[in-house]
Order: sequence, then structure tokens, then C-alpha cells
Amino acid sequence: MNSMAKGSNDVILRDRLQFDIDALGDTALVYGRIDLSDYVSIPENKGLAIKEIRFQMRDPTSAIGNWPVNLGQFDMANVGNQSRGALKVFATTTAYEDVTDVGIASPNVICVYTQDYVINTDNGATYAWYDRRDEFFGTPDLHPEGYDVVTDLLIGVACDSIRGVSLEDSTVEIDVMLIAEPKKITQKDLTQMLTQAQDL
Repeated sequence: MNSMAKGSNDVILRDRLQFDIDALGDTALVYGRIDLSDYVSIPENKGLAIKEIRFQMRDPTSAIGNWPVNLGQFDMANVGNQSRGALKVFATTTAYEDVTDVGIASPNVICVYTQDYVINTDNGATYAWYDRRDEFFGTPDLHPEGYDVVTDLLIGVACDSIRGVSLEDSTVEIDVMLIAEPKKITQKDLTQMLTQAQDL
């Protein structure tokens, strides 16, 4: 995972967002908003070049607030039973209606973090396996020079079938930290932002 050192003019902003997971382990796509109004203004030509965003998933009901490794449920009673689930978190300046439209090539998507898991019980109570994959495409990967914004930032999240753990039917949290550099936004910058928004 690439990392970018804080520059002398950079600001570090932090926020904590909450979202609900239902009894089936699902969360339909929801958004939290990071207020950037102190730093961005089109009439004043003020913007931010977002250099880096970090997410930390949190379960406030756990002993120390950590996100569990096991996001699924082992069904030891049924041979060959398999369960799958997933989590997606992303930063954007556009509110997508369908989370399946969100990827690293989607307009105005700044970074994307995903967790995918599969659990299989191959031999009843005697054998089971669990696999989890985490992927993070960060701002330095997708926008090495920073991503210019003149609006608030949206953090989208969706879950599918996160079952069998304390996350079911609960309220959980995402901590967000971003490093950004204040900058003057020119008309050329605004035109480029508009072009990016229309380019898919």
C-alpha cells in the first residue's frame, strides 16, 4: 500500500461515521458526508487536493473496538454448504445509486476498499475452511498528484451477507482520515473536474 508523507501545507482531517447492518448481515448502499466547507468554495476559488484517504472499520461493541476477522458463519451441520459475503467502502464526490457501478474506473471515485470472504464446510463438523480477501485502491494509486475537490466528500458503504458475528443487527463505525493540500482552483481545474465526471 503506497503512502504519502504529509507536506508542510497539508491538512489532516478526521471523522467517524456510523451505519447499520441488519439481521441478515446486509447494508444497502448508504452515504456519510465529510464536511469540507471550511476549505472549499467555488466563488472564492478554494479547493482541496486530496492526497490520501484511510479507512478503519470499527465494531464499538467488541472488547477493544476492533473489526472481526471472521465475517461469516460456519455451517458445520451441512456438508458442502458454502457462504459468501462482502463489504465495500469508497470515497466519492458523486452519489451512486447502485454500488455495483462503483469501481476504480468510475467517475469521481477517489478510493475503493473491499473485503470479500467465502466459508466452506466440506465434511460436516470435521473440516471447514475460510478465506478472506482485502483490496484497497488508494488515492496515491488512482490519483498520484492528488484529487481536486470543491465540494464535500461522500463516503459510501454497502455490506452483503456478513453473518454469524457480532456485526449482525448492529450499528458499526468507519473512521476516516484524509491528508489534503489547500489550493487555488482555476477555471481550467473546474473544466477538468467536469470532464472527469463525464468520462467513463
